[in-house]
Amino acid sequence: MNPFTTSIPESLEDRLQDGIRHALSLGAEGAEAFISVSRSRKAKVQNGNLEDLSVSKRGGLGVRVIRTGGKGFRTGLATTTDLAAADFRGLFAQAWELSALGDEDPWLRQADQSGADDLPSRYCADVDTITPEQRIAWAMELEAQARRASAKVAAIRESTWGDGSGASLLLTQKGVRTPDVWSSCSASIELAVAEGEERQAAWHWDVSRRPGLDLAAIGAEAALKGERKLNPQRLPAGKYAVVLHPEVAVDLLGIVAGMLDAESVLKQRSLFAGRLGQPIASPLLTLVDDGRLAEAPGCPALGTEPWDAEGLPTRRNVLLEDGVLKTYLHTLKTAAEMGTAPTASAGRGFGSQPGATTFNLFPLPGDKTPEALYRMAGNGVLITEIMGLHTVDPVSGDLSVGASGIRIRGGVLCEAVDKLTFAGNLRDFLTRIAALGNDLRWYGSSAGLSILLEDIALGGA
Repeated sequence: MNPFTTSIPESLEDRLQDGIRHALSLGAEGAEAFISVSRSRKAKVQNGNLEDLSVSKRGGLGVRVIRTGGKGFRTGLATTTDLAAADFRGLFAQAWELSALGDEDPWLRQADQSGADDLPSRYCADVDTITPEQRIAWAMELEAQARRASAKVAAIRESTWGDGSGASLLLTQKGVRTPDVWSSCSASIELAVAEGEERQAAWHWDVSRRPGLDLAAIGAEAALKGERKLNPQRLPAGKYAVVLHPEVAVDLLGIVAGMLDAESVLKQRSLFAGRLGQPIASPLLTLVDDGRLAEAPGCPALGTEPWDAEGLPTRRNVLLEDGVLKTYLHTLKTAAEMGTAPTASAGRGFGSQPGATTFNLFPLPGDKTPEALYRMAGNGVLITEIMGLHTVDPVSGDLSVGASGIRIRGGVLCEAVDKLTFAGNLRDFLTRIAALGNDLRWYGSSAGLSILLEDIALGGA
């Protein structure tokens, strides 16, 4: 059985091609269909009791029609979740009518047909054979592993196993056809730890394209996170050497990548507008987005796809090299407007226009163990959580967020600290990188590592 045609049968493709031809007969310059379907299954337990066992199916179709205007192109977008329709001519006709109302854009472009799916399969057939009983058992096992890891685990708020599969396809009048099929498995646990009257909550998760997740490691990490938060102390305000936990680094580097969206740059809504070819970070930092990254132990490569959402073959983009800004993230439209080569960085949902995204975002690792970074920090702070990074001003880079972590004394992790204020400017965090860890860890389709920052202002009691 072909997993792609199970999700998107040939008869559906034929109806979409018919709709594209209909749009062209109405006078359209271009016509596209983007379809995405997925099936997901979940088992959730709480303190040994089954709380939820569910199966869901999601999917939809978006069609985009392009018409020529006096000074550029206009687009119209129409969507449906009815994939069983006898034909989609009416949907394309609706998009054609809507295209008359759009603003003209001289930079709109479509990809020519190119590339092939020469990547290893992103689909594991074993995922679709997992039974409800197995999902429940794995969720129960995750809970048991967390309790086994620490006697301080007082309650399990939620232990969940989830898995699913899906497919997507872009078709255009230029012959672009980009079939993709994928699978995934995930496990997550939220728990409470207690010591005397003190209680703290913690959460951890992992994800892969196939079964075989290390439930013991996930449970142990969640328990350790909780233990490290017990009996927090206040930190005197001042400047400290700070080590960012890999999970925090993921969030921080994700904010940076978001500011490299060329659309934001063109609208002068990015801290990094006009900085191409200039140093914006420590020379220790190289940041990569790789849409063709190979799956390997410890590297799920969940973002790997053969094509981006406009039909360009994906590629490896070095965003920052030795601290220097090398490229923005482009769609075909922004690349044309800036007069540069596209980066094959388009993503889209079935109800949206293409926009820049990342596939597998990661920094190149350094050569220091986390313990070496703690020693270098001396009497600093390990930041394990940051709250509110979404409030960073994308134009100025100013931020003021909450944080918590662990006090470092003499290079050794000691007591928990919380209610910290992590304030300053994003530039400070990028330029004050003093060392990088060798502990690259993946969290979904992004990876982080321990980062040592010098002279960071932390507000406390």
